Amino acid sequence: MDVPESEQEIDAFLFGSGLTVDDYVMDGDVISYRSANGREFDLLIDHEGLAAAYRARLIELGVKRLS
Repeated sequence: MDVPESEQEIDAFLFGSGLTVDDYVMDGDVISYRSANGREFDLLIDHEGLAAAYRARLIELGVKRLS
């Protein structure tokens, strides 16, 4: 699996299902999100390069951070 090369690819993954920045929260390195039906999930990413790219993009967009 390749690391996304553009913000558009990262945004497509994070927001393609209709989620917004307000649906995400970060606690340390853990990315969590709330689905449309209100359920909360941790975003499990088994690739450190991808996880770092998604974390960096969410931080850039101003995602709520708990710690």
